[in-house]
Parts: sequence; C-alpha cells; structure tokens
Amino acid sequence: MGLFGHKQPKSFLGVDIGASSIKVIEFEARKGRPMLMTYGYAEIPVEEAGESLFDQPKRTGELLAHICKEAGTKSTSAMAALPTSHVFAAILSMPDGKDARVRQAAVDAEVVKLAPLPLSEMIIQTTYLDEEQKAQKGKKGEKEKQAEPQKKEKQFRAMVTGSAKTFIQKYIEIFKGAKLNLQAIDTESLALVRALVGKDKGAIMVIDIGSQRTTLMVVEKGIPFVSRSIQLGGDTVTRAIMQQMSLSQEDAERLKRDLGTASPAGSGLAGGLPKVLEALMLPLVNEITFAFQLYAGMELAIIKKVEKIIVTGGSSHLPRVPEYLAETLNMNVYRGDPWARVLFPQDLTSVLEEIGPRMSVAIGLAMREME
Repeated sequence: MGLFGHKQPKSFLGVDIGASSIKVIEFEARKGRPMLMTYGYAEIPVEEAGESLFDQPKRTGELLAHICKEAGTKSTSAMAALPTSHVFAAILSMPDGKDARVRQAAVDAEVVKLAPLPLSEMIIQTTYLDEEQKAQKGKKGEKEKQAEPQKKEKQFRAMVTGSAKTFIQKYIEIFKGAKLNLQAIDTESLALVRALVGKDKGAIMVIDIGSQRTTLMVVEKGIPFVSRSIQLGGDTVTRAIMQQMSLSQEDAERLKRDLGTASPAGSGLAGGLPKVLEALMLPLVNEITFAFQLYAGMELAIIKKVEKIIVTGGSSHLPRVPEYLAETLNMNVYRGDPWARVLFPQDLTSVLEEIGPRMSVAIGLAMREME
C-alpha cells in the first residue's frame, strides 16, 4: 500500500519525519519476525526548528544522514510516511465491474469529485479492499449459488490515498540529500495500524499525540475508516504552563517533563490528570467524540462502535492520559506497545519502553516489507 514501487532489501529501514523530529528504525527478518538492529532519533526544540522540517529539504537530509551514521544503519533503502495532514484519503463503494480498467476508471471519476487538487497534480494509490472476501465467495458450488436469493447489484470497496506531487518531491529531495534510496512512501495511518493494531479485526481508535499535531483514526479490520489531523499536541501543554506560571519556554518544557513524578492526588480531574493538561485533553475529547460520530454514520462501516482506544506518540507519555480518557469516555484505553511483535535484546527493555511511543510510525514503516 505505498505510492512507489520497491525492491526487496536485506534489512528494513523505516524513517519517520515529523514537523520537528526524525525517527529511524532498522529491522532484520528473523524467522518471520522483525529483529531490531538499530535505532536513532533527533528532536529539534521549537525555538530552533523555525520552519517545518519538510520545508527545509537540504537541512533535513543532512540531519537524516547524521542520524543514520550515528545509529550505524546498514540499509541504503528506506520507507517513509506521509503525515495525515498532507494525505487525501477516502473509502469508496462502487458498482463492481469485471474489467480492472473499468473499475479503475470508475474510481478515478469519483476521486476527481473529492480530491483537493486536480489528479494531474497528485500521486494516487488505490487499494481494493474486498479481493480476499470475493475469492472466498468464489469457492461456493454452483448449486449453492443457484439457491441464493437474487441480490442487489454487486459493489466493490476501494481505499484511495494520495498527496500532492509538490509535497512528495520534498521527500525525494530529503532522501537524496541523505544518500538514501526512497524505496516507497506509505501513510502514517497505515504504519500505525501495522505497529499497534496488527491483525486485530475490531473497531479501534488510535490516537498519535505529537508535539504539534495529533492524529486520530478509527480502524475497522485493519482499515482506517476515519483519519483526522488536528493542531494540538505537547506544545499546547508547554504554552499553557508558560502562560499560567509566567515561565520561559525552556523552563516550561522542563516542568512538563517533570509532571510524571508529581502525585496525581488532589487534581480533582478524571483519572487524576494534572490540572495543566486540561489545555490538551479537553479539546482532544471533543475531537474523539466527533470522530466516533463520523465513524458511526459511515455507510461502509460494519461494526459502527469503537471498542477501545490506543494512544501513542511522543506526548502520549504525559501522566494519566490513558486513565483520564478511560474515565471520561467510559471505555478501555491503553498506551500502545509498538515493540510487542519485535525481537530485541532484553537489556534494552527499559530504554525501548521509554522511547516506544515516539517510534511507532517508524516501527510500522520498517515492518511494511515483512508482511
């Protein structure tokens, strides 16, 4: 499910480029499972980042090359992911056609109506979702088929993702500058599904809380039905601390990191959430509720009701976040464990647990070619 073709590498390198950070993971296949070879990351403070890393391809390429050198990566080919905020995504239900060209023409005609840009200015990827289901139906005997009541016109579902060619060109420049072959471009949503959801066929919400943006998606049977990106993240908490306590940005960041050692008792908020985190969590709960409503109203969705929430991302480590969401929404909420299906030396357990939330997308990217 990528936007470019690829060749099979010996090792698997996933590169997650955020607004102000880069994360790198390298795996090797061991008996069908990913084995951690190395990892690396760099986070640029907001005051130093200036423009987004995507808008500084040369500088970002140099930084990526430095991270790979320090981590000792071996692969010269890498997977990257488009951020949800720069991805057009839709799930379509179309009349089934016997000819693949007829199918694709029908999809293209529908996408023209929905896409934010002319198709000539985008790279579009179409994935047909019902091929396996149709193959199973095809095994029925002729008598069984004849016994079936006449059904409505057959439909097929297609997941369409795409992004502007100008934005994808920035990725090409970044990886060229890092002297890496851009093997394929995936989406953050699919990478997170791969790392955190796996083969779970339920209706699950994944919330990726970054420094500047938060991505919310509802996944049913491994397919992202709802994907939203909002300008809300750990920096929201930093700004709230600066305003409430008249602190500098550096001091506010330090205090935010120390929140985990503070006692939750006495905050008076659901789940013992520290008071200062309300600036992040109140609008986030509103967005979650809205995403639930969108999913429940989708004609193509089957389950309709989200069963649990998985939180991840660099700012998901903020204290009492799962507990607050669980109590407020009255449902099961977990911190995601992207290392659950990864082999790694046991003496790295504590370190990997600490960095795991911020590495979820990179881990999912490195897993892509091992499916």
